[in-house]
Amino acid sequence: MKQQDDSVKDSVITDTTILSSDSDTRINEYDASDNSDSINFSLKKSETSSGKELLYILKNTGPVLITFLFQYLIQIMIPIYFEGKLGTISLSACSLAITSFYLSGPAFFNGFATSLDTLCSAAFGAGNYTKVGLYYQRCSLILLFASVPMMTFWYFPRPILRMMTDDVQLIDLCEKYLSYMPLAAPAIAIFECSKRFLQSQNKFSAPTRINIVALPLSLVLNALLFPKLRFQGPPIVFVITYWFMCISLILYIFFVDGYQCWNSNISVKNLFSNWAIFYKLGVPGVLMVLSEAFAFQVITIMSTRFGTEALAAQSVVSTLASFAFQFPFAVGICCTTRIANIIGSQSSDYKVAMHIIIRVAGLLSVVNFCWMYLFRYQLASLFTQDPALINEICHLLLIVGFNQFLDCFNVICAAVLRGQGRQKLGSLLSLFSYYIIGAPLEILLGFHFKMKVFGLWLGLALAVSFLTISEVTVVLNSDWLSIIRRCSKLT
Repeated sequence: MKQQDDSVKDSVITDTTILSSDSDTRINEYDASDNSDSINFSLKKSETSSGKELLYILKNTGPVLITFLFQYLIQIMIPIYFEGKLGTISLSACSLAITSFYLSGPAFFNGFATSLDTLCSAAFGAGNYTKVGLYYQRCSLILLFASVPMMTFWYFPRPILRMMTDDVQLIDLCEKYLSYMPLAAPAIAIFECSKRFLQSQNKFSAPTRINIVALPLSLVLNALLFPKLRFQGPPIVFVITYWFMCISLILYIFFVDGYQCWNSNISVKNLFSNWAIFYKLGVPGVLMVLSEAFAFQVITIMSTRFGTEALAAQSVVSTLASFAFQFPFAVGICCTTRIANIIGSQSSDYKVAMHIIIRVAGLLSVVNFCWMYLFRYQLASLFTQDPALINEICHLLLIVGFNQFLDCFNVICAAVLRGQGRQKLGSLLSLFSYYIIGAPLEILLGFHFKMKVFGLWLGLALAVSFLTISEVTVVLNSDWLSIIRRCSKLT
């Protein structure tokens, strides 16, 4: 391991060409039409196997899954748990504030940081280690600037909140909660970029270790501060926890592992140049994340029209659907990194990798459908003892399980598209599927045909069917030589 680190360091020290202006101008050619004679290279012979690719996914999925689940608990579940002790109005205000915050902040950061899934991972695969650091530094700076308008909204959210509700007390509490979020914005932005920076180097466990410490820290601080600060306690603890996570991850990079790809010879001019590629990859990444997030929020919003029981059933099945989503999402992150590494190394390993990725997606699809279908009555009983509500939940889980069967392919194929640097295509397919196909079908089936919440989910399932078929078709028919040639301009 020491010998490997030394070789990486030597590459960092000697690799000066990747910071040259000529190297950066190649980024501007990224969207130019391909010319097979413009860049002469041949693909390296495959050196992987089905067993190695499967082991890569199995070994790295666990840490990614734990990291994502713990972040979900820190961001959403712990604040909701403590605010719920203050009563219904505080719980509602906390839920509205967290939803508004997530969609306008972390969702944007997560989506935009997918540009690093392509850029950093491809550069690492190509052996251009300081380029990995340069991309990380540029993206972090971009997100810090992007957080300024978000902070403005979180400081002055009242005009937007009035469009959602007329309850003055609810608006006041929500505004109070959001007023602390600007303090967390820089920490979230840097943490997300740092996480991608390490993942691109196949170092998936570092964020997990930090989150394992951050979760009990959040619980302890809430337990100590909540009795005194009441409603303001959870948002303050959230800010403290995220700064702990951010600083810990940066210290890990500098003093433990990941420093091998840090770019220490950066100039201000270099740092502020060639941002266009981040927008070309990051903005579609944001659209991919937000289009799916809003699609599920729309179902909950429309479910309010069908009464309390329908809304309660929707809350339960959406919680189970969110849980089921975590597994393909974690696998997808590993697949994105692996595909981008292979593309950067200009290897024909992609053939074996895709063979395993598609089969893992199929296996996850079957597993997610089976546990939702076979254990639907037991799952419903965990949330309620009301027989009528249990029957409604079980009825909905039939279509939700089918949706999860399709969504596993969707999530993992979308991850492959990100690894290929095709976020734009993925975002167009998502927007068309969810809002041109899905939204009208949801309204038609739910309201016109009086299928209620089941109709809403059926409309979404049909949209996901189209999206899944489209993405699988696109991925399986990828022109890999063209993709590798195109991405070589970035590395």
